[in-house]
Amino acid sequence: MKQQESKDNNLTVESMLRAVPAIKADMRSKTVLDLFHKDKQLYSLPVVNDKLKPVGMVVRQEITETFSKPYFKELVGDKPISDMMNNNPIIVDHNTAVEDVARIILDAGIQHMVSGFIITKDGRYLGMGNGYDLINEIINYRQKHLFDLAHFDQLTNLPNRTLLLDRLAQAISISSRNNNKISLLFIDLDGFKFVNDTFGHNIGDNLLKEVGKRLLGCIREGDTVARLGGDEFVVSLLESDLKRAIMVAERILEKLKQPYDFGLKDVITNISGSIGIAEYPDHAGNRSELIEAADKAMYAAKKRGKNQYVVFDPAHLG
Repeated sequence: MKQQESKDNNLTVESMLRAVPAIKADMRSKTVLDLFHKDKQLYSLPVVNDKLKPVGMVVRQEITETFSKPYFKELVGDKPISDMMNNNPIIVDHNTAVEDVARIILDAGIQHMVSGFIITKDGRYLGMGNGYDLINEIINYRQKHLFDLAHFDQLTNLPNRTLLLDRLAQAISISSRNNNKISLLFIDLDGFKFVNDTFGHNIGDNLLKEVGKRLLGCIREGDTVARLGGDEFVVSLLESDLKRAIMVAERILEKLKQPYDFGLKDVITNISGSIGIAEYPDHAGNRSELIEAADKAMYAAKKRGKNQYVVFDPAHLG
């Protein structure tokens, strides 16, 4: 799959918004009680003023326990809910990070896990969130974060070796069933060490990220660009014959040679690539052999003067 660079690094409470109807502060208390009786899924109800700004919250457990007392419904049932509401609910903006809300709730008291919190946008009521959804969001986010750490390069956001091997295994399995070929391009940058030594590692990192973007622009949906480490990249092309692999390699060589402008006095123009091309099943019987064959072809391209591609030849490179 052609990967996207964006990740869910800024998860906010808007992702867990629940459309709970708001009530007005002058609504009769027994009417609010009836709302809870009609909808057993309501944990709490937000109270807003005429400008839809939150002013309080009514919690199911608190109001039902209060009205369970003898004669209480007759005594206060017609009074406004403002007399019974919680005047200090947790109110957060829709852009608030999930983990920040979790800390707010823990500081305010665990009872808010049940009653939930009010979500606003520009100070006006937007919806509700509850503690159970909050916990699930945090768990899911942490699981995804751990998956990303294990499967994606943290500098370029490209798949790393682990994810590349997994995708290659799937691709080879499909290719074997459908009698299709897979092309693999092993790319090593020419001139990268000079950039690192001359301009520093920050510029070197920016260069690697830009290379990743340029490589992504050379492939189609379903193909993969991965970074193995350092200045080594791999491109896997699904359902690709040698003709298409060479076409992509030529496109990549052209893209890599284009100038890199990072706001420096001098634009970087000495970057190119050495590319090795190998195919499954013609050059290899499994994913490890396929990567090794493409790697050998890449080193041959280096020896022949760089800024070029070499197709794996079992007779001379095997």
